[in-house]
Amino acid sequence: MTRARSNFPSTRAGGFTLIELVIALAMVAVIAGSLAESLWIAYHATQRTEAAVAPSRQAAIAMDYLSSDLQNALQTGTTATTLIGNFEGTQAQDDRGHEADDVIFFSTAESPQHVDANGEVKQVELTVEHLAGSNDYALVRRVTRNLLAEVQPAPDEEIICRGVSSFTLQYFDGSNWNTTWDSTLEDKTIPAAVQVKLELEDPAANGKSPPVSHERIIPLLCSTAALDPTVNTGVTMP
Repeated sequence: MTRARSNFPSTRAGGFTLIELVIALAMVAVIAGSLAESLWIAYHATQRTEAAVAPSRQAAIAMDYLSSDLQNALQTGTTATTLIGNFEGTQAQDDRGHEADDVIFFSTAESPQHVDANGEVKQVELTVEHLAGSNDYALVRRVTRNLLAEVQPAPDEEIICRGVSSFTLQYFDGSNWNTTWDSTLEDKTIPAAVQVKLELEDPAANGKSPPVSHERIIPLLCSTAALDPTVNTGVTMP
């Protein structure tokens, strides 16, 4: 008597049981969760790092702008042209009571093209301005490129940096630092150097920490103040 063979395959002939599949899926979910958490931590760490260095990066770019403008400043009376006016640095405060100095001078530094004439010599003003409709204060650069116009047009404005807490300038005559400068009173010369102190708010701090301060001393290449006894009292007449 022969035994009939079953036509049903064995339950262990390859494949996985339901319990094994559930365990595998659970392991995949745990690994995926760990990876997602790691990526989330790395993303927020990157954001915090970028926010921390943003004021320093912004200040460095602003200082480069100021250095270019001031290092190319021109001295009254150095050429026959009448385009070069006075160097005027004034001490001022904004409506918050913070230091917000202002300086006007003539320079050959680069600037955006004007819609009309674009002379090589430009009048540059650096000042702090309260941006309308916000609590933000910006360091603004105003440039007049068409100095021969019969009616002077409004200067071209560009924002150098935002979040300005204070902007302080001092002027070196070769011996002493001064809080103001008027070339008409300084033998028609520009300062030997300008010290710039720029304080920027840290947006990541939400007002909970003091502003970040940045300073740079910028030499003015065309200046003769350090050698002029009329300006620098430390120089004696030959």
